[in-house]
Parts: sequence; structure tokens; C-alpha cells
Amino acid sequence: MRAIVEKDGLAQHLLWKGGGNGYSAHPLSTCRMGDDAATSALDDQHELRGHPGIFVTDGPAVPTSPCVNPSLTIAALAERASALLLRRDGEFGLTLRTRVPPPGRTDPVRRQRCAHPV
Repeated sequence: MRAIVEKDGLAQHLLWKGGGNGYSAHPLSTCRMGDDAATSALDDQHELRGHPGIFVTDGPAVPTSPCVNPSLTIAALAERASALLLRRDGEFGLTLRTRVPPPGRTDPVRRQRCAHPV
């Protein structure tokens, strides 16, 4: 673990004295979203700067630690990003399907496609 953390002199590994061999962390902000290109890899649309069409919507996009379990923050960012991506679908050659059946209900064609042999 020390070799990974201290690689290239970017961080210092501090000895953690705890029980067992478990490590726990929320890997956040490794590809953060922000206004300043010098400090953030993603723009405000979740798109990787200089690489059009590459989007990050998981924990690495969180700009900073929220000081609580980040699952709801990550879910909110992903939901926000999905709306942004749907607005830009034409740029990527995608066709937006406007009617999607609610969970648990499928149209007859899809039901036939998804049928499993007995």
C-alpha cells in the first residue's frame, strides 16, 4: 500500500494502527468536476476536458469530499449527468426513445425477445 500511495512523491503514507487487515475509503475527486481547468479534469457537463464524448458520472467526479457517505451525492450527480447526456444525444449519433415502459411492465415485442426457454 505504501508504494502505491507514495509513488512519484505525490502523497505520504501514514501508519494506520487498527484491527484486522481492512482498508476502507471512498475514492472521490480523482477526476473532479469544476470550473478551473488547472484543478479539475471535468467541465460542468461531466465531460473530460480535451476528450469530447468521454463522461464521468461516478465518485471520481465529486468535486470534494462531502464529509458524509457519498452514495446519495454520486446518485444525484449521475441523475444530473443523464439529463445532460440525453439533451446531447444527437451529437453522438444516438436516437432518443421517448417512451420507456415502467419497471415490471414491458411491451409485447420486448416480452417475446426476453423470453427464456423452459
